[in-house]
Amino acid sequence: MPETLSFRGISRDDIDELAALVADAFVGYRSWGTLAREKQTLAGHATFIPATRHSQHAAPDLALAHLGHLFVKPAYWGSGVAAQLLTRARTAANARGFAAMRLFVPAGQARARRFYTREGFTQAGEPFDAGLALPVLEYRRSLCASLGA
Repeated sequence: MPETLSFRGISRDDIDELAALVADAFVGYRSWGTLAREKQTLAGHATFIPATRHSQHAAPDLALAHLGHLFVKPAYWGSGVAAQLLTRARTAANARGFAAMRLFVPAGQARARRFYTREGFTQAGEPFDAGLALPVLEYRRSLCASLGA
């Protein structure tokens, strides 16, 4: 490890540099993600990875995909964009040979939990601390050939 490395909290002065770092990191998601756009406006995005590669909660199941992100701008909530992004992520994961998908959602996010339940996900286990200082729930769903179900 470099001897000159230091650590501190993030400040407003760091935002541009931090945004560039995150943008560079997302380049690695290119083959695992989908964007939704309306003309020049980014409406949302979804990404997934093999659950074996999850940085904090790796799963030994090679057939399990982990939905890492599904974010939609509030202006598009209720429009169907999230469902379309999720369907595309599920379809892509299934095409890559994954048999199931999991995700983590904060226990207090009732709207998100209702959405994932409507989309066929079921809660798997009790709330746990995922290192975010808030209880998180795991949801799972099969990626069987009948993706529309």
